[in-house]
Amino acid sequence: MDQWYLKSQGASEFLILASFLLFMFIIIFGVISSNTSDLSRKRDILMGEDLVTKVQKEANLAAKVVDGYHREFYLPDKVGKKNYTIKIEENEVIVSTDRTDFWRIIPNITGNISKGINRINKTNGTIYLN
Repeated sequence: MDQWYLKSQGASEFLILASFLLFMFIIIFGVISSNTSDLSRKRDILMGEDLVTKVQKEANLAAKVVDGYHREFYLPDKVGKKNYTIKIEENEVIVSTDRTDFWRIIPNITGNISKGINRINKTNGTIYLN
């Protein structure tokens, strides 16, 4: 056999193997990237749900106890790594991120909710926030 033929065969086999390995790397990277994105989205959903549930529990507790109840609770600046807005409209607490809204039904509350420290109390049968 000719030397040039053997060299060209080795080079073409190398290119085929390198192409196959590159293709497999791209497939594996795509799968890992997709799974990471899904986990991040699920984490953000769980954290948003936890936040509105926390506010709902605080409001329900204040509604059940006697007058004179007073408590402080903290709401973080971000849900995961995302900014959010929080508000109370009628009997609902609503947390909004860039992707999703989370809400829970709460008892009637007078006042507004905000990030950071919130003060909730019950006076004369009315629940006051901040």
